Amino acid sequence: MYYAPKGKSIKAHRAVWLLANGAIPENMIVDHICHNEAVAKGKCEGGWNCKHRACVNIKHLRLITQQENVMAGLHNIDNRSHCNQGHLFIKENIMVRKNGKRECAECNRVRARNNWANRKKVNA
Repeated sequence: MYYAPKGKSIKAHRAVWLLANGAIPENMIVDHICHNEAVAKGKCEGGWNCKHRACVNIKHLRLITQQENVMAGLHNIDNRSHCNQGHLFIKENIMVRKNGKRECAECNRVRARNNWANRKKVNA
C-alpha cells in the first residue's frame, strides 16, 4: 500500500500513476486499459476477482473521467453479452426502469420471487 501525502493510503495503480506522471486532476480517474480490452474480447467478466484490478503496468493505465469509464466499461449494458449471473442480454431480457437504468429482466424476476418467498416466511 502506498501512502500519499497527509498519510492517506491509495490503491497501487493510482500510486504508480502518481510516481510516473504526478498529480491526478480532481475530475479524472486512473483507468485500466487492459481491462477494457479484455472485456471487449470477452476474456474478462469483471467483478472483484478481475485480475486487471491488480495491474500496475504504467502502459496499461490512462486518465479519463468517471463518465468515460462507465461508458467504456463492463457496467455499460451495451458492451455486455451477459449479466453478472450469466443471463443472455437480448432485447427480450432487458428491462428499463423509470430512471433509464437498464437491468437483466431474468435477474429481476428471480429477485422478486425470492423477496416474495421471504415475505411469506416472515408473515407465517
